[in-house]
Amino acid sequence: MDVQKDREIIRLWHELRRLQREGLPSAAIVRRIEKALAEREREAA
Repeated sequence: MDVQKDREIIRLWHELRRLQREGLPSAAIVRRIEKALAEREREAA
């Protein structure tokens, strides 16, 4: 498990939550989270 990638996913998640609270567009962050999770799954396989 890559700790740095996990931290990046967590950072993106927090950014997403902040944007949602402020009512700002968050689709780009969601796509980045999905991409990071997909990369993590590929590397784990």
